[in-house]
Amino acid sequence: MTDALVRIDDLNLARLNLISALDQVDGQRDWAVTYEVGERLVRVSCLALPEFGIPHGVDNDVNVAILDYFNQLGQPTDGTLEISATQLMRLCGFHRTGPYYAMLRESLDRLHTTNFMVSGGWRDHPNRRWTTAKFHIIESLKYTNRTGGMFDERTVIRLKLADDIVASIRGGYTKPLNLEFMQSLSRPRTRILFRVLDAMRVHPERPEEIVDHFEVGLLEWADQCKMNNQRPDMIRRALEGPHQELIRRGYLTSVTYDGRGRQQRLRYEFAPDFMPLSPAVLTLLGRHGVADGVARQLARTYGASTLMRAVERFETLVASGQLKVKKTAAAALVHLIKHPDQYPELVGGSMTPPRPAVRQAPQPEPTEPVEDLLARELAGLSEERRADLVVKRLGLYYKGKFSPMELDVLRQAVMSGRLDPHTVLQEALRRLASLEAQTFVDTLRVHLASLEAEE
Repeated sequence: MTDALVRIDDLNLARLNLISALDQVDGQRDWAVTYEVGERLVRVSCLALPEFGIPHGVDNDVNVAILDYFNQLGQPTDGTLEISATQLMRLCGFHRTGPYYAMLRESLDRLHTTNFMVSGGWRDHPNRRWTTAKFHIIESLKYTNRTGGMFDERTVIRLKLADDIVASIRGGYTKPLNLEFMQSLSRPRTRILFRVLDAMRVHPERPEEIVDHFEVGLLEWADQCKMNNQRPDMIRRALEGPHQELIRRGYLTSVTYDGRGRQQRLRYEFAPDFMPLSPAVLTLLGRHGVADGVARQLARTYGASTLMRAVERFETLVASGQLKVKKTAAAALVHLIKHPDQYPELVGGSMTPPRPAVRQAPQPEPTEPVEDLLARELAGLSEERRADLVVKRLGLYYKGKFSPMELDVLRQAVMSGRLDPHTVLQEALRRLASLEAQTFVDTLRVHLASLEAEE
């Protein structure tokens, strides 16, 4: 994936916040919260296995990393991902040491075995309704291990996201996530609070609408953060550190309390520079070559709905020949956005859909062969990252054809130099193109079996 990929978060998961903002849960295995939103009664509950406890702390980092990788893969319809433990740790921002391998495995097991139920609060965005959902965040989980069942540098993981989560993301109920900023925050609790607050800036039924402040009752907020404490003084104490860091880092401009005791309310004031922007708008602008920084500035200035209408108008005018692009599409589009009165109105004043040829304009053929593009992509990568790229690409090209153990052996063979990543990927693509996919799978399996026997 390119650097232009918009990092996203699922609004259902982020707003409901199924992961407790606690560093330790001391064996707690369930929670349930009930609240009203207008005429809706929402109930959210969690039931975990005693040996794992409820999802908490760094489980948020693991959850976000999995969603990010799902998005990188193009949001596969079946929600299945194949990834090495080391790559997932890198996406989580974890150090690659023994304790972190153990922590990752426990977190995955916890997300896999914990039951969640959401009644009346799970958004079916394409159908504009609120529904009930019951799921594990990770519905199925397999992984390789070689040292007493623990993860190590060779571990390859196959997991499947819950169908409800896959449908939510693919249905567009998402918001951009500043992943780099989130991972730079010092504590899991602060990272969870940032994720929930960032979701609360977005209107739950109209994600393109953003607010500049958020007010909530203190006890209600403790429920939202799944902090399992009803003493106002302890809740405030637990939030104080994250509040200070988010203000110091420029995400919040202020946090104020009003009232006394259990009637206290919180008011968060957000810094405008951290305003979440619509993934749909950024994608639309990016499709016409508008740089990410320019797109974000335009979104903050004009708003999502104005920009979407402007792009639709631009595409229609170009398709009809009423607008000639003299330099670049990006420059022409930005000029139309900033000077709309200089362009002709559409017939009837309505926005007619752009012609398919505009949306699906053929891209120039690459000037270099596929094998050269592969070589350029692999150049400069470490052996480990080359191996992870091979696992990632084979997971996309040959979904489910190779077991986690076979991918484990493949990854290690690439890292040790016994398999050339360029040759493997080139052959994988060639066999796909010539409709000989099964031949490639069978041949590689035999070779991997021989490599494993040599170990």
